[in-house]
Amino acid sequence: MNKVIQKLWRYKEWITIFLFIIYCIFIIYYALLCRKAGDEHKLELRLMWAYREMLTGHPEWKEDVGYNLKNILFFVPFGFLFSNITTSSPAFQKKRLLIVLIIGMLFSILIEIMQYVFCLGLCELDDVICNSLGALIGFRLYSLIKNLVNYTGLINKGA
Repeated sequence: MNKVIQKLWRYKEWITIFLFIIYCIFIIYYALLCRKAGDEHKLELRLMWAYREMLTGHPEWKEDVGYNLKNILFFVPFGFLFSNITTSSPAFQKKRLLIVLIIGMLFSILIEIMQYVFCLGLCELDDVICNSLGALIGFRLYSLIKNLVNYTGLINKGA
């Protein structure tokens, strides 16, 4: 079993790039392609409006806050996989956190703009914030796991 892990570890960059591309395609499919176009452009630029609804007792606040939590969780794999890709490049080493945040944010903005242009749901500022937070959580999760693997010596890189 250890030899299989070591063999896969040699190809981890390619495997990660492949998984990242597949995940980005999934995001595009889920956020754009599987939605039915509406009749109007919908835009919500109020910052954290769902939490304001929660504080004022709006009847749909739980559903709206749930969407925010789903948006955070939706981008955790994005941040995790992209962090792994940037690890191998010396140019990204010092500013990986910032790069993951910017790329996650830009990808989220692109999705929200496409949703607005093609009337595929509500284009929200909160979605961009939540997706970016999810990417940051994914980055931190990757860092924790990488440090744990390095600390415990679980995978021998030289083998």
